[in-house]
Amino acid sequence: MPESIVRVSNLHQDEPARKTSEAAYADVRRILVYRIGSIGDTIIAVPAIRAVQKYFPRAEMAFLGNSHEKDNVLAQSVLPSEGLFEKWLTYPSGLGRTRPSIEVLRLLFEIRRHKFDTLVYLAPRGRGRFQVWRDLAFFFAAGVRKFIGHRGIVRLPERIIGEPQPVVEHEADHLLHRLRISGIPVPKDGHGDMGLGITSNEHHHVRGWLQENCGEALSSKRLVGIAPGSNWQSKTWPEERYALLGERLIKELDLFPLALGGAEDEERNKRLIEHWGRGANGAGQLNVRLSAAALSECRFYVGNDTGTMHLAAAVGTKCVVAFSAQDWPGRWYPYGMGHTVLRRAVPCAGCMLRVCDQELQCLKQIEVNEVFDACRRLMLN
Repeated sequence: MPESIVRVSNLHQDEPARKTSEAAYADVRRILVYRIGSIGDTIIAVPAIRAVQKYFPRAEMAFLGNSHEKDNVLAQSVLPSEGLFEKWLTYPSGLGRTRPSIEVLRLLFEIRRHKFDTLVYLAPRGRGRFQVWRDLAFFFAAGVRKFIGHRGIVRLPERIIGEPQPVVEHEADHLLHRLRISGIPVPKDGHGDMGLGITSNEHHHVRGWLQENCGEALSSKRLVGIAPGSNWQSKTWPEERYALLGERLIKELDLFPLALGGAEDEERNKRLIEHWGRGANGAGQLNVRLSAAALSECRFYVGNDTGTMHLAAAVGTKCVVAFSAQDWPGRWYPYGMGHTVLRRAVPCAGCMLRVCDQELQCLKQIEVNEVFDACRRLMLN
């Protein structure tokens, strides 16, 4: 059965209004933006980053994020290399999690050396009060005296087994709301600026690759972006269903699949393309930004809840997504209007597991027919 939707109205109704005068920010010169996570987490923060850039057009901005042992895609591989941040600072994931270390002190002195006067705190919603306090104390010790975005972190609802999950505020809009509390003007929900600043050179490069690998499907606008993989097994719709879906996209809609993802997805994509008898494999061939440029050439995206999905939404390509129920509905949906999310309510919804221990019940209830029908509707619109 389709998921029962329970919407949460005004998640911030208990948060006191906080208005900051322009005078309070008059001396802001050097801003450090703090955001952690992988590709999708970085993209989701773009509307907040753009809002800060617009409000402080003369300030220097630097980015601080973490690196991952498995998925070492840094924010500077996702965001524009020019026109947004002047400096990029990185620290390894898990730094200082158990006890202070020499690496923590090195990071502290590195931040102090750059003399940042303002921190834009875009830590994810899962941060508890103590974690937020700890983070701010660290940045204060590093010489930062103004803080933006640290108020208004709303806890996610408690998971109640067997009851429908409420639809929560999108993570991008949650970050924007926190800026609003700090006195930064932001757009209304769902209308943040997701622009990745894909350059003309990047578009030119990827069009050459597409012409070589996709032939006339590029000029006839018959490309469909597909991402059948994910770093989270719990978010991965079964491969055999992508095989059947691709067959119908080719036979009934005459589309040409462009299979995307990271290098770890190359073999899966290769198997599917061999099964379909048509398609191009961008996994391991196109980096993150070139993948975004390629997605901008596609009629739509169909796939899992992955960084590739967020790339598609960021470049204005509509998405059809077979969405796992492991997180709260609404939180990580493709940002913006016109996307189709297929999601099922199951007793184990909200498990937050990286590897499913219930045989992917939620995803296996999403049938090939309904994914194909959603794709066909996008073609007709």
